[in-house]
Amino acid sequence: MLSRLCQSVQRVAFRRFSTSAVASEEPNFLEMVNINYDRACQHLDIDPAVLELIKRCDSSLTMTIPLRRDDGAVEYFTAYRAQHSRHRTPTKGGTRYAPDVDLVEVTALAFLMTLKCACVNLPFGGGKGGIKLDPKTLSLGELERLTRRYAIELAKKGFLNPATDVPGPDLGTGEKEMAWMMEAYRFYNYDNIYATATTTGKPVSFGGISGRTESTGLGLYYCLREFLNDAYYTTPVGLKTGIKDKSLIVQGFGNVGYWAANFLERDGAKLLGVIERDGAVFNESGISVDEVKKYLIKKGTLKGFPKAQFYEDVQDVFKKPCDVLIPAAVERSITGKNAVNFNCKIVAEGGNGPTTPRGEDVLASKGILVLPDLLMNAGGVTVSYFEYVKNLGFIRPGMLTRKLESTTNKWIIDKVMQGDTKPSKGTISKILDGPSEQDLVYSGLEDVMCEAVAETKKTSQEKGISLRLAAYTNSIKRIYDSMKLTL
Repeated sequence: MLSRLCQSVQRVAFRRFSTSAVASEEPNFLEMVNINYDRACQHLDIDPAVLELIKRCDSSLTMTIPLRRDDGAVEYFTAYRAQHSRHRTPTKGGTRYAPDVDLVEVTALAFLMTLKCACVNLPFGGGKGGIKLDPKTLSLGELERLTRRYAIELAKKGFLNPATDVPGPDLGTGEKEMAWMMEAYRFYNYDNIYATATTTGKPVSFGGISGRTESTGLGLYYCLREFLNDAYYTTPVGLKTGIKDKSLIVQGFGNVGYWAANFLERDGAKLLGVIERDGAVFNESGISVDEVKKYLIKKGTLKGFPKAQFYEDVQDVFKKPCDVLIPAAVERSITGKNAVNFNCKIVAEGGNGPTTPRGEDVLASKGILVLPDLLMNAGGVTVSYFEYVKNLGFIRPGMLTRKLESTTNKWIIDKVMQGDTKPSKGTISKILDGPSEQDLVYSGLEDVMCEAVAETKKTSQEKGISLRLAAYTNSIKRIYDSMKLTL
């Protein structure tokens, strides 16, 4: 019933899309987000003028940043930052270093961040930034100088501040870039005691939080687990409930793809294939997640991996049969053109915007369940929120309660030990030690993601719409509720 309902809804949406100006070709990323947004708006009783206001980007910035290279030459780089919505502040979103970064992409990603934060009920608006470059072409010193200058220019223009706009990492950036940006801001704003909260995704020693690295992949794992444990969603696609023995193909084996596969493998899932830019590997008998990751780090390519067949054309592996396909790389990798060849049962979107509207229509017509990025990709920003709160509070999570909990747990253990049922020494030790920061992060992330999944399921079933439209609908309604007093 679910499969027929989704297909019916998607066929109607496909007919609307086919008559649009972009029907002859796949839309760009911003057009994709707008199409999904407009589809969701049809299921909301909100003034169209307000819906248009929510859709518009509040402000964006384009800059030229000079960099003196190690050889003395000066090179100029184009940099961007967009604050899509300030219905809640600060705005929150990653910083992308890539050759194809442009204002359209940054604006689309900022819009997606607005919706994503609302989907999991975080008190952030959406933002995004980036610099048009290949970070591999710069030395470490050049990268640091460029990043610090970028941060200073953002701060001068009101696009970097713990109260207004808080960047995090994205493609091409990581912990060191976030630490450099935070330090650059703090150097020129030494009287701002909250300066450490200027960025998230920092090293733990610079105010970061345990569990941030794996957070997006772990968030996807929690969400996928909730769907796989629900027969309402597994039965229509021909799967039994549970993660055990489910086969996976992962596109993009960075933090998101690797950690999602890692946690799923621990629960009994089997990785069959990995897709990267320069090729893909597949073995129907299974591949060790850690083995392929170590090989990829060491060689920089999947070519030559001894325990799977290598394919130059990555589309060959997209076509392979599996239970769950996880696109965790660049946007628009699943289109109307290649989706017709997919043989998976579920697409769990680990990256931002991996499936075009036409691609999703094709998947739905084949009875493939699509779990949307708005929900599945929200683990990273959720743990970034935990880091942000930690920085504002100047205290480690659990610091005030850990000793009290340990004392209380010791009393409980003593009482249990006096009875017949005695826990193991390992269990006793874990209880007495109390939760670590990572334990608290994992627990908080699980709670946020599971609640968002439940809300998305409820809206999807009540309105008879796809999970993507349900996630968008919930987000728009939450944003509208936050804006009511200012309209």
